[in-house]
Amino acid sequence: MYLGLELALTGMGTVFAFLILLIIATTLMSWLINRLEDSSSAVNTTEAGTAMSAGKAENKAASASDMPPELLTAIASAAIHKYRSRSRK
Repeated sequence: MYLGLELALTGMGTVFAFLILLIIATTLMSWLINRLEDSSSAVNTTEAGTAMSAGKAENKAASASDMPPELLTAIASAAIHKYRSRSRK
């Protein structure tokens, strides 16, 4: 009887310790990624400011809100057609 209880507590303790380590690792990775992202965005902001002050054109990707509805419908139809033609094979 006591052996089963000891085994159950050991198992639950192991799982609890693993989950705590997983939370710590995830938190550290999130902190590191945010820190690296902040430093790279600062570099990109400086480069963009330099490029704009030099009179260079800035590359901008078109967003869905900038596109006319007819073009969005055509893009969606083409994507659906391509997906359906792949899944039939």
